[in-house]
Amino acid sequence: MNIDNQEAYHRIRGILVLATIISSTLIAISVLYDFFPAYLFPISRLAYALIFGGLFIIFLIYRTMLKYHYINYNDESNKITLRFYPFTSFNAKHTSIEIPLDSLYKIELNKTFFKFREELTIYQVVKKGVAKYKPIPLTALTIKERNQLIEALNKFARVKMQ
Repeated sequence: MNIDNQEAYHRIRGILVLATIISSTLIAISVLYDFFPAYLFPISRLAYALIFGGLFIIFLIYRTMLKYHYINYNDESNKITLRFYPFTSFNAKHTSIEIPLDSLYKIELNKTFFKFREELTIYQVVKKGVAKYKPIPLTALTIKERNQLIEALNKFARVKMQ
């Protein structure tokens, strides 16, 4: 099985571009015209610009905390290959995990960041015991891709996830 969420990158990047355009437009309208004070609340134009700018910054922080990752999974050879790197980083660190099919011990799913971000932790049997890999955020995967990944990994795991 092969899972690749590269189209998610374009979707998530498109949402960022759209949010940037909308925020910039609202800030420009609030600074240049009396539209918002005339039709909404009678506060200054600068206050509206600060509100729209603050909402955009909150959106950017929220996006950053979700930790969207590009994920490529392949188990079509004699090993499991999982490559991933973050979408939002300027200096993205590419990580690759290669596990022989018979040494996958178990997988765990944990929810973090107020249960908005789901992370996958992989355990592998090594000579000295069981090794734990760092968690992989699954936020950028669709529900179908996430379920396929969990099912595929669970198929090879010694301890099955419930």
